[in-house]
Amino acid sequence: MNKRIKFIILLSGISLMSFSCSSDFLETASTSSVDQAQMFETTSSAMMAVNGIHRLMYLPGSSAAQCGYGTFMLWMDMMGEDLVYTKGNAQWQSQAKWTLHRNTTSSHNKFLYKFFYSIISNANMILDNIDNANGLQEEKDYIKGQALTYRAFAHFSLVQLWGERYYPGQNNTQDGIVIKLDNSLEPLPRSSVEDVYTVINDDLDNAIELLEKVNIKRNSITHINIHVARAIKARVLLTQGKWMEAAQMAQLVVENSGASLQADTYAFKQGRMCDATNKEWIWGKIGQPTLETGTLTNFFSFISNTNVSYNKNTPRAIYNLLYNRISSTDVRKQVWLPDAPLMDRKLIAYPPAGNIFKWMSQKYIVDYPDNTSSLYLGNVYTADLPYIRLPEMILIMAEGYARAGSDQLAAQALYRLAAVRDPQYMLSTNTGEALIDEIMFQRRIELWGEGFRFLDLKRLNMNLDRGPAPRPGYNQGGSANGWKSGQNPKNLDPLASNYNMYDDQGLGEENRFKAANSIEWQFVFPQSEIDYNPLCKQNPI
Repeated sequence: MNKRIKFIILLSGISLMSFSCSSDFLETASTSSVDQAQMFETTSSAMMAVNGIHRLMYLPGSSAAQCGYGTFMLWMDMMGEDLVYTKGNAQWQSQAKWTLHRNTTSSHNKFLYKFFYSIISNANMILDNIDNANGLQEEKDYIKGQALTYRAFAHFSLVQLWGERYYPGQNNTQDGIVIKLDNSLEPLPRSSVEDVYTVINDDLDNAIELLEKVNIKRNSITHINIHVARAIKARVLLTQGKWMEAAQMAQLVVENSGASLQADTYAFKQGRMCDATNKEWIWGKIGQPTLETGTLTNFFSFISNTNVSYNKNTPRAIYNLLYNRISSTDVRKQVWLPDAPLMDRKLIAYPPAGNIFKWMSQKYIVDYPDNTSSLYLGNVYTADLPYIRLPEMILIMAEGYARAGSDQLAAQALYRLAAVRDPQYMLSTNTGEALIDEIMFQRRIELWGEGFRFLDLKRLNMNLDRGPAPRPGYNQGGSANGWKSGQNPKNLDPLASNYNMYDDQGLGEENRFKAANSIEWQFVFPQSEIDYNPLCKQNPI
């Protein structure tokens, strides 16, 4: 590859914005850059390249709704049934209605595709050069382990969206994605889903081997260590239906990461979900107010009901039929407000002049307003964001053991989490499918808004069912049970709180239900990718 490829230097780290398989593969936009050779003179300078990928995870794109990995997380929940889009609005409405990911010319679809290949490209640059850097072998191994993990993480994210689902126990010769193990500009065909997962697992296994033997401790929750690599491996194994292996890998993380469950995680007024000092965190990003300054270019702009963005008019809520299943003694029940329109405004975190809707979320607190006045206390736009938390690993343990037939181990794993969230929770006596259903319910509640629901539905080959459709006369105008102070509420069928998904723009029933065998579960490739790489076969449209 061209040795004159430039790295982009931004502040104290770098963001490397070269993209795979497109005409703008080598595009950069920097006023300050260094040659690749200079970047890899020493392990210290090479670590800057790793830091660049860390920063790429949260740096905003060129337009609204482009916020690094946060875009992926939001999209995955917007396409599910548990996160409710309370009112018709421009941003994210197309994602929620399953239209944007099927648009070959969508800039947002293209952004997400390029985002992951940019991670792969920069990981490849690191892997191609790190062995020649001056420094200790342990430092090289630490850098290499992180780069391998990132490459696996990006390939895994891509194949879940653009590839067909993985069928456990089958040969999985169906089309996956283009595998990039170097930065050659030569067009490449899509590999099979099985081959993609083989590469993902090989990278993770090599990363785990390297990171396991180094004694270098990361200096930030944003960096990758052995526990992050194992956690991603557990996700991969779960997606492949390797139930016992997934459970055992997750258990290694649970028992060795040093993370612990925190009773105050869901004390929403404290904002503990968005605090990197929370001991439940295994990997995440620390909010950067100086970089994430826009109201439309960071994760919290589109999910935090306390953010002063357009989101104030469209609060995010939970599917009421899911909420109703939560035990009254479960601390998580306070995170969503089924009676918000009737509550004392001082008890609700929402921005000045913001709307209040039934079942609105209080999970992601960015800036708690003083609702006795018209002012925010801090006018903050962003916060810390977890990518991997301990509860997910416990839930993978529980699900893996349950689907592998080890009901007792599964129930014990589930108890570790559920008993912290609900002091009245008793060790489950369920077995078989009943136990699996209980675990999946806990997963939906615990990981709500963290980017898992679409992926869970797809990996399990389940239908998307957003509940009963509104009755005639209800949900007029696509808005319901929400109003600004002093206004009267509109009507809503109480059995269908997913009103956001329906008839706002004439999409109606087709947007309520998606069959598991539908081609719509696959993202389409950006047309720019197909034009540049004719060997990359387009998904059915």
